[in-house]
Amino acid sequence: MLFRAKPIFHVVVPGFKIFPFSMRESWRNLFRAVNIPFEWVVHREGKAKKTMETLRRSKVVLLLNDHHLDDLTESLVAAGEYGRGHDGRLWLGLSSEKVQGSVFPRSVDKTEFCSRLCHIVAHFDPLAGPVIQRCGAIPLFCHQYADTLTFRSDRPYGKKADQLFWVGKLKVGNEKGAYQERNDLFGVAKEIPGFGWREATNPEKKISYIVSERDSYKGLLNLPSNCPGYTASFFEHLAMGGCVIQYDVDGNPPKGLEPNIHFLSYQANDPDSLVKASRDFLQEPSRFESMARRGREACLLYHSLFRRAHELFENAYQLCESRAIIEPNTIKLLRAIVQKLDDHQ
Repeated sequence: MLFRAKPIFHVVVPGFKIFPFSMRESWRNLFRAVNIPFEWVVHREGKAKKTMETLRRSKVVLLLNDHHLDDLTESLVAAGEYGRGHDGRLWLGLSSEKVQGSVFPRSVDKTEFCSRLCHIVAHFDPLAGPVIQRCGAIPLFCHQYADTLTFRSDRPYGKKADQLFWVGKLKVGNEKGAYQERNDLFGVAKEIPGFGWREATNPEKKISYIVSERDSYKGLLNLPSNCPGYTASFFEHLAMGGCVIQYDVDGNPPKGLEPNIHFLSYQANDPDSLVKASRDFLQEPSRFESMARRGREACLLYHSLFRRAHELFENAYQLCESRAIIEPNTIKLLRAIVQKLDDHQ
């Protein structure tokens, strides 16, 4: 049997209380939805030895969010008996944070630990590729995604409020500098008539509340983040069917999405451009219904979590099939996972 009573596929996630739903629970919901047996391993900081013992039973390990599992990955590397070339398991990683130019400490080190362990590391920061590659792993650049099992609209565009809404973090303890650009733009946005907002962690809300809240407004604003590229919030906003107002991002836009065709764009370093885009929208929100519809359709087609998971496991399957790096039964397990994701899509 490919899927045993005790799963041989382990998904390792950080144990922080406040953590993005898209980087943790969304993946658990996905694997349950496609009926893939797995063991959900919540790693507690300082408890690397306990997590390492759990992983001894695994054949396939997925490390979600390397920057918040760094004490584990550092311990695994130091042990010298885990990871690529050491134990016969397949190791997959997700590098979700900025690697170069991050305001947070040891960003490069954290990515390197994961990359020394893993066969493939998916990454959102285009600049992370060389860091991952020099450590021996295969870099797989991908954009973030929308958890379309969770972020589903129940309200037609015409029934949403004629407002522009933003929710996010303004500062987090000693890391408030990471949000300075966001804070500056927020200071401008909050003075625009028709703009509403909520601080995301004061207090933190249940996911059902968050989804309903985003489904209530015709306009959804995205402010800059320390996360690289287009954030999960951007794709989640698109999936909810609102008109998204998004800051400019270096490089080509995600597949199927074009600024001012699928979403409104403004320049992050120019507050006046944010004011103009916001006022253009608020002057007549109904005029942007077709833009919102195009954005949602493109997001569901190309940028769901199902798509991202399929990209990761399809690449892993092709790698393992072309190289003798894991045992045949594990290759069959990967093929079964890819097929289940195919069938669901």
